[in-house]
Amino acid sequence: MRSFSESIAETKKRVEQDHFTYRPLHQERREIRLVQLGRELRVASNGKSVPILRLHHTSFDEKNLPQYTALSYTWGAGPTGTVLIKYKGVPAREVQVSTNLLDALCHFARLSDQSLETVGRVFWIDQLCINQNDKDEKNHQVGMMTEIFGQAKMTNVWLGSRQAPLSCEVFKKYNQDAFRIATVISNDPELCDDHSTASQVVDRILSELFMDNWERFHALVDFCTHPWFERAWVVQEVATSSKVIVHWGGGKCEWSSFQNLWLLLQWLIKRIMYTKDRHEVAAALPLVRTVSTLHMTVYQSLNPPRTYPLIELIKSMLICGKTRATQPEDLIYSTMGIASDKDTCGIEVDYKKHYTEIFTDAAFQFLKTLGAQALAWSCQRTKTKDCCRLPSWVPDLRLRLGFMVIEPILTYRFDPSLKLFSAAGNSNFEYTVGENRENLFIRTFYVDRVVEVKPFDFMAEHLISAGSVALQYQAWLADYGKFFNLAADRVPTRYDDSIRQEMYWRIPIADYYFDGAANATRRAGSEVKEWYKAILHPGGSLSASAISMSTRYKRNVIVEDHVAFVTATGYIGLGGWETVEGDEVHLVQGSDVPFLLRKTDGHYQLFGQAYVHGIMDGELVHDNTEFQWLEIH
Repeated sequence: MRSFSESIAETKKRVEQDHFTYRPLHQERREIRLVQLGRELRVASNGKSVPILRLHHTSFDEKNLPQYTALSYTWGAGPTGTVLIKYKGVPAREVQVSTNLLDALCHFARLSDQSLETVGRVFWIDQLCINQNDKDEKNHQVGMMTEIFGQAKMTNVWLGSRQAPLSCEVFKKYNQDAFRIATVISNDPELCDDHSTASQVVDRILSELFMDNWERFHALVDFCTHPWFERAWVVQEVATSSKVIVHWGGGKCEWSSFQNLWLLLQWLIKRIMYTKDRHEVAAALPLVRTVSTLHMTVYQSLNPPRTYPLIELIKSMLICGKTRATQPEDLIYSTMGIASDKDTCGIEVDYKKHYTEIFTDAAFQFLKTLGAQALAWSCQRTKTKDCCRLPSWVPDLRLRLGFMVIEPILTYRFDPSLKLFSAAGNSNFEYTVGENRENLFIRTFYVDRVVEVKPFDFMAEHLISAGSVALQYQAWLADYGKFFNLAADRVPTRYDDSIRQEMYWRIPIADYYFDGAANATRRAGSEVKEWYKAILHPGGSLSASAISMSTRYKRNVIVEDHVAFVTATGYIGLGGWETVEGDEVHLVQGSDVPFLLRKTDGHYQLFGQAYVHGIMDGELVHDNTEFQWLEIH
């Protein structure tokens, strides 16, 4: 019998030392590569048992396309593993793959033949089936991604082998409850009565989750915050697949279970936000991000799937939260395949370009489609170090969208005609671009200069010590009111007493709210004023209806994450948290809302939208108003 060292030596001899060489794909025949997973593991040169994969080509033009399954997973960073890969008639060669992919392949290789009937041994795996060093091939294959996942027998999602046993147990336990809720209520949780079966199920789950030092709650958070949910490619992969099975070390389930989980999480978050203290609310924030991130994936996986233009898909991902991609340009490419305008959007897959060029191409498309509204995407907040390579009017798509007045974070309908405001009147947006494609020329009307900025820290010590969340909001709004009283006193003629009373409740929500029943944005009216008054109920002892109204107001408040400002002539408004003294308020021709610009080294940079009380409906724009050309860097 051979010794272990002899086995390794033989393996080293068998495996050639040169790099694995891919045979080229015939793009005209729409060829792809598939890998067949062997039943056995072999010892690699590192002494570890690894899968052996047989690679072959096939074409979508063939009448009898072989059945295969697609694999969806996270590449991950850090250590890599080794697999053996070969073409027919060619000796096996070692190839480095991500550790997570190696875990997946080892997991599937160990499954019994009976289990593999639902998984299959022939896979399409991007890391192995695309020559990652050939950018021309990568451009072609990524352009075929929707067809690759659409033609697959199924898509297997791999969450990893290291999921904590309790996390898997909690998910499986509450999956049945999620199914019950899904069958009881409609897609809008707001329509359900607080005493319904669904509500009772949620209350029971919460009582269980917060027992024993929150052990089950943390386990649920651990499961729901897996990096796979943040992948930019997830929406397209799930939406185009005929069937999706989610695998992890401790089990598997169909995608419908995650659709139900998404609904359950909404209910859990709703209850936590309404009934728990600030510590539990803070602990629930990861679940909020998971719900947001899953939103477009769930919507796109419905049958039939909902279709959106590319711009709207990208915007939804950026608003939702932690959408990640190994390469920044994939934030655009990952949604192109399911966009309703994929053939006319003017963007092509090209990995030879730097991502800043792709982002700039996208910005041009946004300007053509959305006009001045596209400038709202370019908020400068939280700029990364290499973001200086982007002009200020080109959005850094790696970041969440910042301060947006034109529509709230849960609106996904693409409707350019929906206008809440008309700050620039009925003017039309005009722009030109410099020869270097870096400078944007737009027409603006100068309004005023910011002279004072007031950040609002909802977690300030004196607010936390106020007690319950309701009392904290009361204290916070009292701080807010003092600032605006002092600001308004500077130029008493700007806002009279009646307007001041309106400011207190309109400015914190930027004078709009989200109507959940209609899935639409509305200008604030008298009903919103009643919600605001409910928060100010003396003593913090609120009736059930008052709690409901105050909660509706709190949901629409945007000041918490932004700053208030006052201008030299007494205008009061809201801006992104990077707003500073000296920033200028401008009306951009054709825009719905004002913008904040900053003059640096003799040129202007764009710093996002603003809400300015008293000028949002075109009060400053008349027939003889002159908009001047301004160069934006």
